[in-house]
Amino acid sequence: MNTSYPIVLAHGIFPFDRFFTPLLSKDNDPDDRLHYFRKIRSTLIDEGFTVFHSRVSWGGPLERRATDLRDQILDLTHGFGKWPRVHIIAHSMGGLDARWMIYKFRLEERVASLTTIGTPHLGSPYAHWSLERLNRLLDLALNFGLDLRGARDLTPEACAERNRLTADFEAANGVCYRTVAGVQPLERIFKPLRLSWSVIHALEGENDGLVSLRSATWKEEYLIKVWDADHLNQIGWWDAAEKSSGMSRDAFEEGIRNNYCEIAEGLSD
Repeated sequence: MNTSYPIVLAHGIFPFDRFFTPLLSKDNDPDDRLHYFRKIRSTLIDEGFTVFHSRVSWGGPLERRATDLRDQILDLTHGFGKWPRVHIIAHSMGGLDARWMIYKFRLEERVASLTTIGTPHLGSPYAHWSLERLNRLLDLALNFGLDLRGARDLTPEACAERNRLTADFEAANGVCYRTVAGVQPLERIFKPLRLSWSVIHALEGENDGLVSLRSATWKEEYLIKVWDADHLNQIGWWDAAEKSSGMSRDAFEEGIRNNYCEIAEGLSD
């Protein structure tokens, strides 16, 4: 183990485990079988790492999510008094939250590394496709107390503008950026993601059901691995479509957890 800094796990938009909380799944509880990051934290702790879950707005805009993440990290580290720096492993939009947090609050001296998994750094054409059809519903939902505006921060146009704003800062800030992408054929994609897989595949090719290989890679020099995993699999969850791979559920989930161990072992102070 090459790091004494804690690892913070950052979730994506619309985390489904919120429907289990607080009845069955709690952040930083020893039993994480129903957590968004299924059995990831407990596995890393067993390997000797200090690991925390973070929790940000369920579907709110990037500005709020980045602020939430900053506040969570300040709380977990006691204002960086207990640990001077952290490593972040982020899934999906969690990677965008972390990038914007580092930029907005100038936390480059406090974040040793950011590893993103299935993060749409270049945006998702499916977000654009969906908003063309459902954009008005986002404002309607807000009237009923449900904030879904974060979807607007996932379009290729929104991501391109943020990438332009952060380019010089990220190139020179000293944070170690690393990316992981996922790719699977349609027949092994979690069924609710097959429409989005098809939309993205027609426009950008290989993808994990929500994010293309190209978008998750961000920059070639940052890519450390391409996983055989769809967007759901990437956080430790198995789905019935994996039966066609010939691998058992236990073996598949163990493989994903081992991937996280490999990421953690590559972290350094």
